[in-house]
Amino acid sequence: MFTENAVVESRVEGQPGGVLTGRKQIGDAFGGFLGNFETVYHLNGQQTLHLQGDQARATSYCLVILVGLQEGKKVKTTMAVIYNDEFVKKQGHWLISKRLSNFVWREQTPVQ
Repeated sequence: MFTENAVVESRVEGQPGGVLTGRKQIGDAFGGFLGNFETVYHLNGQQTLHLQGDQARATSYCLVILVGLQEGKKVKTTMAVIYNDEFVKKQGHWLISKRLSNFVWREQTPVQ
């Protein structure tokens, strides 16, 4: 879903986080992180989209739910994320060329 030279920048509660560059680095980082959880949900809600030819900009609102073990106990982590994406259309497919992920809040609760 990303271009070969895409850039993903993260912010946590408004503070700068890491920057990933290129499809391989993005895939490795996302796969490594999400591999820590047995359950992964991304519930996408509202989205605004602005098209201009073969380029587009979008803002998406997402609720992320992750369930995994922490210190031997099952924990559910819930995060609100706002994605600001820039897309390009290549060979008939829309791909993300740049993403700013703003992790607005995070909550952890034990799973019974």
